[in-house]
Amino acid sequence: MIEKIYKNKYMVICDNCGTGQECDSWADVMDFMNEEGWKKKLADGEWKHYCPECQGSEV
Repeated sequence: MIEKIYKNKYMVICDNCGTGQECDSWADVMDFMNEEGWKKKLADGEWKHYCPECQGSEV
């Protein structure tokens, strides 16, 4: 999931293990996910985000 935290910060969190990364903007979140190999998946109308370690075990 991607959450807005504080006034100008975003956090991407793995929906499987809870690993997270704080970023300064939405664009930084997208850049981080692409660079680190995170995976996005649309499930039941909601986006799920998985870190590289959890991609094979997403529920």
